[in-house]
Amino acid sequence: MQDIWPQLRAWFKTRERFALATVVNASKPSPRGVGSVLAVHEDGERFIGSVSAGCVEHEVIEAAKKCIEDGETRWLKFGPGEGFPWEIELSCGGKIEVRIEPAPHLREGTDDHFVERMMESLDEHVPCVWRSCGKQDSLDFGEAFRRETYEAIEGESRVLYRFLGRRKRLFVIGASHIALHLASAAKMLQYEVIVIDPRESYAREDRFQFEPDALHVEWPEAALSRYALDKADALVAITHDPKIDDQALAAALSTNCGYVGALGSKRSHKARLGRLVKKGIEESELGRIFGPVGIEIGSKTPAEIAVSIVAQLIQERNRSQ
Repeated sequence: MQDIWPQLRAWFKTRERFALATVVNASKPSPRGVGSVLAVHEDGERFIGSVSAGCVEHEVIEAAKKCIEDGETRWLKFGPGEGFPWEIELSCGGKIEVRIEPAPHLREGTDDHFVERMMESLDEHVPCVWRSCGKQDSLDFGEAFRRETYEAIEGESRVLYRFLGRRKRLFVIGASHIALHLASAAKMLQYEVIVIDPRESYAREDRFQFEPDALHVEWPEAALSRYALDKADALVAITHDPKIDDQALAAALSTNCGYVGALGSKRSHKARLGRLVKKGIEESELGRIFGPVGIEIGSKTPAEIAVSIVAQLIQERNRSQ
């Protein structure tokens, strides 16, 4: 749900009447995995997210409208042999099961305090688990929980557990022309984008078509010290200035940052590795750097280089799942 949160938040804030459809089972191949969410407004015209590649959304939207009317949770199965005409089966030939339920503030057993806490958790990127049994919702902020979406049978109820982590973050070191395109592409993929550049002439919000979530006009070491980088994070150094890039790379390699990339030729990357060794970085850590950064697609323009970088981000993220 984090992927659609920037749009969905407005509906929660104004307490719009809507339903949430969540993929709770999926075979392979399937267009969307377990945990994928489609939010459907009561007017049936507005919706956010998806549960398939468009194959079954109409049927889910119709069921969502009924959920809002009667307050009942529903489950729909799609795929071969599930009783739907071929036109609305999955084009990939797979199977999915979708749970559809009214938004929590529409259910009698859920008070307004829950919605406020849930919104605060998503806004502040505080990991938690959202438990829904159809009648009442609750949040668990403990650490010993499964970091995924799943259903469990508890008594006579099918209880849905949604892990709410934080959005993926991309730290862009250097507000160069490539960074302008990279920020736009990453925002499209629902990354939280943090740009860091000590050069005031570069680090200006008016240069970006889509403003980053944060823009720090300071040295990377200082800016990154305020963040706890982990496997969900990515960092790309693209200034071409060793004084700036090397500092950011050294800081990232001292954490569990999931993806670390650096712009430059193979020759310049070799020289970069030598400098990082002199900074005290273990050679075993240097292999974590994708350099030259990006997938080889013959990129020439800043926009094409940005596309090659986000393509590699997608590739590595999917490879680790």
